Order: sequence, then structure tokens, then C-alpha cells
Amino acid sequence: MNMALHVYEDIMRMTENLSEKYIIGCGASSTVYKCVLKNCKPVAIKKLYSHYPQYLKEFETELETVGSIKHRNLVSLQGYSLSPYGNLLFYDYMENGSLWDLLHEMRFMQIRPCCRKDIWEGI
Repeated sequence: MNMALHVYEDIMRMTENLSEKYIIGCGASSTVYKCVLKNCKPVAIKKLYSHYPQYLKEFETELETVGSIKHRNLVSLQGYSLSPYGNLLFYDYMENGSLWDLLHEMRFMQIRPCCRKDIWEGI
């Protein structure tokens, strides 16, 4: 794997301690934040909830599996940060949102029916 190891303190400073204003998504086991790194590249930062029972296992699994998979329809794992306060995973930032966002918003209904069918079948 060729991933960057980011310094936790730098990320906390750039996101104002993972302030709510940087949240771009959340789920049952994590919250995702947008961060612009020192090189001006935006990334999505996934912070797994440390109280989630499979926290460490999920973190290790994502590093091993998602970190080694390269596919044009999947975001790439760009790096990670290790800290006693919580581990972070860094993914490509999707400027237009995720496929889930598209499929669950009214924007999807504005796509021509033939294209919608292609999207559904391509999953």
C-alpha cells in the first residue's frame, strides 16, 4: 500500500477538531468530514466511532481491503492517522457527492430513464 500517514494534530487543526461544519456524511459506525490538506487537496476523512464494538476490526479491515482495491467506481483510500483519541481514514473526496446521495435525492429523478436504468444495473 502506498498511503500517506497524516498527523492527527494537523487534521484536528485543519478541521477545527472535526467541527460539525465539516461533516459531509454519517452512518451507524462513523462520521465523514471534508478536509483540505496542506497540499490544497480535499479529502474525505472517516472517523469510526470508538464506542462501536467492532471499531478496531473495522479500521484494520478497511486498511487491508479498501486500501488494496483500485476500481474506477470506488473511492480510493489515500491514507490514515493513528491516535489514542481515534483513528482516521482518508478517502478521495467526491465533489458531486456519493452514489447513495444521488440515488436518494430528487436529482436522480431528473436523469433520463435509460441512464437511471444503467446506473441501477451497474451497481
